Amino acid sequence: MSLSAAVIAGATLACLPQMTPTRLQILMAHDSGPMGALAEIRAGRGAAMMTGTDARGTSVSFSELANLWKLHADPDPVRHRLQQRNTQVWIAGEPDYPIIDAVPDRPAVLFGEGSHREQPIGLRVAVVGTRAATPHGLADARELGGYLATAGLAVVSGLAIGIDAAAQEGALDAGGVVIGVVATGLDIVYPRRHSLLFDRVRASGVIIGEQGFGVGPRRGLFPIRNRIIAALADIVVVVEATISGGARITAQYALDYDRTVLAVPGSRRNAAAAGTNALIADGAHPLIDWEDVLLALGLRATRSARLHKPERSALSADGKALMKALGGEAATPDQLISRSGLTAAAAAVAIRDLERSGWIVRAQGAIWPQ
Repeated sequence: MSLSAAVIAGATLACLPQMTPTRLQILMAHDSGPMGALAEIRAGRGAAMMTGTDARGTSVSFSELANLWKLHADPDPVRHRLQQRNTQVWIAGEPDYPIIDAVPDRPAVLFGEGSHREQPIGLRVAVVGTRAATPHGLADARELGGYLATAGLAVVSGLAIGIDAAAQEGALDAGGVVIGVVATGLDIVYPRRHSLLFDRVRASGVIIGEQGFGVGPRRGLFPIRNRIIAALADIVVVVEATISGGARITAQYALDYDRTVLAVPGSRRNAAAAGTNALIADGAHPLIDWEDVLLALGLRATRSARLHKPERSALSADGKALMKALGGEAATPDQLISRSGLTAAAAAVAIRDLERSGWIVRAQGAIWPQ
């Protein structure tokens, strides 16, 4: 992989300790470009470049920061790491920079790894939501991801636990392309349980991030990561979101960037859907049928994109009574016994049979219809 001196310099700047998007923007805007900025830092003049720029309300000592940067400003280890990992580097303003030039706070440097890192990906739909998703939300996200992939659309999300991962797994299972946007360095797998998912995304898509190598998860990095998800997407779909969760931040970025936002409505009893319902109340489009995503993109649904639910075994009389007692929402076993009129023993047998045949799933201390 061929890497220009300017690209290596930009990547080296991004990998400096305590680097932030604002600081990197300032450095990359140097009169002599990233190479000139790196030369200044290696000469110990980093403080002069930063003083008076992002010190508002902070206790940053730019002289100490400049000394720290000087110690880590050697481009050779970064070049070696980029080549070893086969990492793509995009510099804002360059012709091959991903299609997010129109957003005002675009990252100055982006890193990418995966099978699709060097080629443009067509229409992209972001699917985001809460980490504390319900079984219904996870099922919707997985089904939507598969539907979008079958329709030939790339699925963008954050590789997080919950809705994000479910949507990506659904798309990957359907043979689609996935773009995972991370808030850490590309050499960090977070959450750790998603190691296999990271590998799958690299094999069938691309992982993108703005943080340098070695940067681990930090609370403040996730909200700013969400602007990249919104910027990369042509449409943002929120499946489940709490009132103050990161998915709502992504939706707000999308609105700021003039992207269409769709939200899957949920029950008012479902705290995990409070954010999506609030988005709809604020003007987001309710997503009732997956085909609405294609219509919002100006596409027509094709027969191949329609999903067919797997066949299930017929319901017994007790099973029918329990499904009626569920009424489409979650319930505890005691509630089902009370509503259905079944004995505890009969209900236990029926619940076991319904679970085995895929009609219900147990989660969060309740029984959920599928």
